[in-house]
Amino acid sequence: ICIHLIFSLCIDDESNIWVAAKGGLFKFDRDGKKVLFERKNPFPKKISPYCQVLYCRGKIIFAFADDKAALTELRILNLSGEILSEQFIDGKVQSLTISNNGKFFITKQLQGEDSIIYMSHIDRPINWEEMISEDEFVFQAICAVDSNTLLAATCTIPVNMYSNKQKIIKTFCESGKENGQIYFPRSIQRYKDGVLVLDKTGRIQRFNLDGKFISISAQIDAYLGNGFIVEEDQAIIACSGIVLDKDNKTICDDWLEKIKLDGSKWTPADLKS
Repeated sequence: ICIHLIFSLCIDDESNIWVAAKGGLFKFDRDGKKVLFERKNPFPKKISPYCQVLYCRGKIIFAFADDKAALTELRILNLSGEILSEQFIDGKVQSLTISNNGKFFITKQLQGEDSIIYMSHIDRPINWEEMISEDEFVFQAICAVDSNTLLAATCTIPVNMYSNKQKIIKTFCESGKENGQIYFPRSIQRYKDGVLVLDKTGRIQRFNLDGKFISISAQIDAYLGNGFIVEEDQAIIACSGIVLDKDNKTICDDWLEKIKLDGSKWTPADLKS
């Protein structure tokens, strides 16, 4: 199956895996081996690299944008893949999250001088209210921590926390490749009593909600991971990269990688050892 660059994934209440890619929306069984549903995009090269998918309240939320037109199509589907509703949003949505009380947040690729987080509700995601706007850094990835708090990773101040009163209540971490630093964040997920952050180094770092670095929970080779989700005590990572096929030829490939969140590593150095 040709998926063409995976950027986001989620797990529904039947333990099936949904994958958002430039090539479309795909549903796999929990082992990632059998395709249960697919809705392919006939022109994957025209899609911007910010495809997003979420599971919430028995529904799948799928967002993808036309790169040239800078227009995002937001679809809500049932678990059979039938479209329940759809709308177009101006700009390229690059991250979305939903809180446990149904608040729906999105952030877009920077247009103009300000980076903005918008808010609506999953029951009626039509009227998008501007929640917070910044001109000093760009919101890269967002994650709802609870009903009142949003976590946002940016390209200059990697991790920030926001309240529903639209005020910054906590800033922690800095840009870099050392432990506790983040180098171009790709995805944030809630995990136990804290959060996990995947960046371009391939590290999944764990922080508590006060911003204290706890550990590197897992690590894969740098630049392969585009996004991840947590399933019990392991991460499922959406990967894209150049690899060798069974005939020892170099190809571009997309795949899902499972790794335990116990400090496990999947890097060239570790594979050689």
